Amino acid sequence: MTHNSSDYQKIWDVLYLLIESTKTNDKLISKIIQQTDKQKDMYDKLYQQMKKTDQQMKETDKKMKETDKRINKLKDIVGGIGNSNGYVAEDIFYNSFAKHMSIGNITFDYIDRNMERTHKGLKDEFDIVLTNSNCLVIVEIKYNFHHNDVKNVLNKINNFRLLFPMYKTFKIFGAIAALTMSKKTIKAAKEFGFFVLTLEGKKLKVINDDVMVYSKDD
Repeated sequence: MTHNSSDYQKIWDVLYLLIESTKTNDKLISKIIQQTDKQKDMYDKLYQQMKKTDQQMKETDKKMKETDKRINKLKDIVGGIGNSNGYVAEDIFYNSFAKHMSIGNITFDYIDRNMERTHKGLKDEFDIVLTNSNCLVIVEIKYNFHHNDVKNVLNKINNFRLLFPMYKTFKIFGAIAALTMSKKTIKAAKEFGFFVLTLEGKKLKVINDDVMVYSKDD
C-alpha cells in the first residue's frame, strides 16, 4: 500500500498536535504538583505552628495551675496569720477581763469564753460573755475590727436570746473589742450603742460607755 505526501503530512500534523498536547499536559501537571507542594508546605507549617501553640497552651496551663497553687498556699498562710492574730486578741482581752471583771461602772461575777450552742438549726458562738445577777455583755473580739463587722454584734445579741432563754430577763449589752480599729468602726459601734474596748498598754480602755440596753422587749 502506498501513501502520498498529503497522508504523511496529516500523520505528522496529528503527531505534532499530540506532542504539543502532551507538553501542555505536562506543564499543567507540573503546575498542579508545584501548587500541591506549596499547599503541603503551607499545611506542614500550619501543623507545626498548631503543635507549637498547643505546647505553649499546655505550658501556660501548667504555669497557671502552679500559680493557683501558690495563691492558695498564700491564702492559707494569710488566713492562718489572721486566725492566729484573732486568737491572740481573744487571749489578751480574756486575760484582761479575768483580772478586772468590769466594764465602766458595771462589775461582773462570771466570764465565759467561746460560748457555743445549737437549737432548732440555729448555731452560734460568742467570743466572751460577762454576766452578773441581772445583766450581761456580749463581747465580740477581733485583732482589727472592720466597720462592716460591727452590725454583726446585733445579730449575736438576737441569737443569744434565742439560744440562751435562761437570760431572757437580763439586760443585754453589746461590745466590740480590738487591738486596732478605725474611727469609722468606732463611729458605727457608737451608733449601735455598743461598748468600744481597746487596750492602752496592758490596761483595758473603754472608748465608748454611752451604751444601749437590749432587753427582751427591744
